[in-house]
Amino acid sequence: MILPFPLDVSIFMFFVYGLVGWIVEVIYYGITEGRFINRGFCNGPICPVYGIGFYCVIWLFRPFLRNFPMLFFGSAIICTIVELLAGVILYSIFHLRWWDYSDYRLNFKGFICVRFSIYWGIACSLGMYMLHPAVMKIASLMPKYVLWSFDAINLALLIVDIIVTVTAIIGFNKKVRFLSSVSGGIRKYSDKIGSSIYGTVDAVKTRTDSAIEITQSDYAEFRKVFAAHRKAELELSQKNLAEERRLLMKYAVEGKNGIVNTSKAAVEAVKLRLPEINLAKRIAFVSSDKDASSIRILKQHYSDIEEEVFGENKEEEVNSDNKEDIKEA
Repeated sequence: MILPFPLDVSIFMFFVYGLVGWIVEVIYYGITEGRFINRGFCNGPICPVYGIGFYCVIWLFRPFLRNFPMLFFGSAIICTIVELLAGVILYSIFHLRWWDYSDYRLNFKGFICVRFSIYWGIACSLGMYMLHPAVMKIASLMPKYVLWSFDAINLALLIVDIIVTVTAIIGFNKKVRFLSSVSGGIRKYSDKIGSSIYGTVDAVKTRTDSAIEITQSDYAEFRKVFAAHRKAELELSQKNLAEERRLLMKYAVEGKNGIVNTSKAAVEAVKLRLPEINLAKRIAFVSSDKDASSIRILKQHYSDIEEEVFGENKEEEVNSDNKEDIKEA
């Protein structure tokens, strides 16, 4: 079998999704237009484009339920193609438009647009997770004869509705009173359901308008205060940064000067000590017993240069002392 579901279940899904699509259209245009508009090609409460589009999405993208990006973009593409084909076919046959997206950005000939393609992707993705499992559960609980009866009745009504709609468009129903009465009856029934839905939407909208206005006002105030705080923080940050840079430059200059001064002082100190060190070395090299007192005074006075000057002679002095001890023995 070509279809992914049995024929009776497939027909049931088409009508349920078509009805849900029609309800969504009534709600959307009730909110955006502020009035009830009976959307769709047919007089009855059904939008076949929704039924066909969502059924195709279920057919092709059931394996990708755990891959949301694939499901979203695939749904958007499939439903956009169905919407484009339906719009072109209807316009080619009747030279009429049941929807027109010419006022929206990124549209193609008014039949499709990016904005509603995104809506399709969102609606179908949510429908796959929430609506479709519920519809399949209901279909599984219905006895076969009930399901087939539902399908047969709705198919008959849809066929009559299409015939009546087409004859109304071409004006043929004016010649046949029966078709005119059928068309009026279907439209009256559909308008009654749609008006009831719009009444509920309007009541909810009226009650929430004040809350929405307050929320928008509070949000505008929040944005104003937030912008002021951000500006103050930026100015304070720039001020602190400038002060930190000034202190850093001052520290760098003073540190550099300190290093230079320390180096100069070290060099000067070395220069001043050179004559003393040279004198001490000369005495050490020519030292004899009679110079021992002079060397001792130098060692006491210049204790910090003892290692540098006399370190080399310590071993010789020790050896000399040892020799003297041996002689005395």
